[in-house]
Amino acid sequence: MSNANHQFLNMALAYIEIGKVSAESELKNTSEYENAIAYQLFHSVELFYKHMLSKKGVTKNIHVIADLEVEYKKYFVEEKYQLEHPFDFSNYEPSELNQGEAYLNKAHMEKFKPKLMDQHLRYPSNHNTGGYSYKFEPCYFDGMKEQMLKISAIDC
Repeated sequence: MSNANHQFLNMALAYIEIGKVSAESELKNTSEYENAIAYQLFHSVELFYKHMLSKKGVTKNIHVIADLEVEYKKYFVEEKYQLEHPFDFSNYEPSELNQGEAYLNKAHMEKFKPKLMDQHLRYPSNHNTGGYSYKFEPCYFDGMKEQMLKISAIDC
């Protein structure tokens, strides 16, 4: 494995650790702080996908998780490689119990595009950003780290 490949994984794990420590802070009860914590996880997922793609000799200079995920799934199709993370909206299904939910979701996605999630998490809310709220307990980061290490250790 190349040095660059190790760096992607090491940085992904470092962002997870930073998120975990931040999630233990007394400041964590504001939406701005919670989004900053979520950004640590978001960036970790991006770096993890780049790590795994580089194992296949693929370099992607993009930062949109959904686009990286499409590329990732071309090479890692088996279930054992699938990373579960909170920034994947592809499997969303509205509840039949919530009248108008499908319409509201569509309007929300058009206004607050998930492809711009890094912007939503890194900057204060305005007419283009915001609309997403995350709150993670420290143990969530442990689970993400475990997933990434398990997947990364699989021979491919």
